[in-house]
Amino acid sequence: MTACEMSVTPTLSGLTRRRGFTLAELVASMAVMSILMVGLGSAILIASHALPDDKRPATRIVESAAAVSQLVEELRSAIWIRERTATSVEFSVPDRDGDGNAERIRYAWSGTAGDALTRQYNAGTVINVVDGVNEFDLAYDLQAVTEEYPGAPVEGSETLLMSYENWDDKYEAHVHDNQWWAEYFKPSFPVNAVSWRVSRVWFVARRDHADDTTTKIQLRLPGPGNMPSDTIIDEVTMKQLSLTDSFQWVEKSFSDAGGLSPSQGLCLTFITNDANSALLWVKDKNVVLSNAGLIYGNPGWQYIATNQALLFYIYGTVSTPGPPQTATRYYVTAVRVALQAGSDSAARVVTTAQTLNRPELLSGLWEADFDSDPTLDHNGDGKPDWVVHTEGSFNPGSLSGGVWSADQTLDSYPNNDFTQLTTVELRFRSTGVGQGPVFRIASDWSESTYGPMFALLQLQADATQTLTLYHQLDATTPVVLLVVPGLSSDFVTLRLLIDPNQDTVNVKVNGHDHGTYIYNTFTPSNNNRFASVGPSGGAAQFAAVSVRVGE
Repeated sequence: MTACEMSVTPTLSGLTRRRGFTLAELVASMAVMSILMVGLGSAILIASHALPDDKRPATRIVESAAAVSQLVEELRSAIWIRERTATSVEFSVPDRDGDGNAERIRYAWSGTAGDALTRQYNAGTVINVVDGVNEFDLAYDLQAVTEEYPGAPVEGSETLLMSYENWDDKYEAHVHDNQWWAEYFKPSFPVNAVSWRVSRVWFVARRDHADDTTTKIQLRLPGPGNMPSDTIIDEVTMKQLSLTDSFQWVEKSFSDAGGLSPSQGLCLTFITNDANSALLWVKDKNVVLSNAGLIYGNPGWQYIATNQALLFYIYGTVSTPGPPQTATRYYVTAVRVALQAGSDSAARVVTTAQTLNRPELLSGLWEADFDSDPTLDHNGDGKPDWVVHTEGSFNPGSLSGGVWSADQTLDSYPNNDFTQLTTVELRFRSTGVGQGPVFRIASDWSESTYGPMFALLQLQADATQTLTLYHQLDATTPVVLLVVPGLSSDFVTLRLLIDPNQDTVNVKVNGHDHGTYIYNTFTPSNNNRFASVGPSGGAAQFAAVSVRVGE
């Protein structure tokens, strides 16, 4: 047997049994492991001091910087700001998710140390973006843009505007159902006149027969060739039985014939649907009178004779601009942000957000360019911009190429009192003779009064358009503030600048200033606190509408 063979000890299973650790080896190993564990524990303890701690300044700086960075980035794209305080800001940014709606974002802190800085996106849940805030301070760099415009007109005393009286070559003009008469006249005004008004007229008339018939005496805007148009500024009546059997001067007063453009004349018309209503005295030849003429009708208007004239006196007033007024709008150019989480001033983060869109400070904004459904939330205030007046859904088939063929009335939403500087801008037109598009606003609400106004655009037979702006004496009596005739058949741009502090409205049409007017206020009979656009009994189109209410 060899030495190698003798070192292997057979076992019962036939396998080879190996020798284990000795006691000395185990003791030595445990000593080494103890040393290693102590070292490892020390390393872990040292490393733990380098891990982030919610209360450490470095952690707070990182947390605050991330929140401020997000706020700054969002403010840069703001399109308007509706809330601004030292501890809160709410603004809208352009559509981010492709649904056609702008997005609404609000950051706020209670002002109490230890409370969280919160953020709300649209109507979502208010979330904490930084806990334990000791300071959140916002400061706004504003750009004030001041516009000067003509002040409210000062109306002069009543004066004789125009007249003609010559008793030679007189002619009796019968007024009956197939014979109408009119006198075109255009007074001369001072160069600074902004509007004029007819208060009363005199003419010579007598009874034709003893019939109880009626003559309508109207003031109409002239159309082509200074012939009477269908636009009636004011109207009174004359009973034949109120006349005598001999010619006499007759006086008729008008209450609504104001807001007339100095560049525009009028037609004094005498019409009836009755037979033998009255006789007028006219001079039938050799009349020399500028900007005037006698107009024949049978009953439609036939021609104008500039060498003939009605015997007449026109009285009224002329308005000239008052002291200039100003309107100031405010735009945010930058927002300075300071945020400190925790009590350590070393964690304070300060930066400035430069706004790219120069958002305006507004309490309300309603716009539509009619490229898409105007009842979406384009302004990002969490509500539809416009709603159908009679409820129901908007008809998308009425939109084409950025133009709305108005078949419904749309109201601005939500309601607003319009008590701050309000700027209205419209692009609209009438596409059918008669009534056309109309804009209404229930402006200047207070506890007991308001000042409603409306603007109506009408297409005339000669393819021109006439714009008329009305205010109201009461709930049922509209009164003309301004008439602008002779506009082209294309889209008309109208801007109304309403200053509730002075009860005035400045009017621009196609960029041309047409003066400033005082509107009436009275006790409302309803609770309509909105602006509206839509048709008024005729074909109407809108290309854009904007209503902006200052902060």
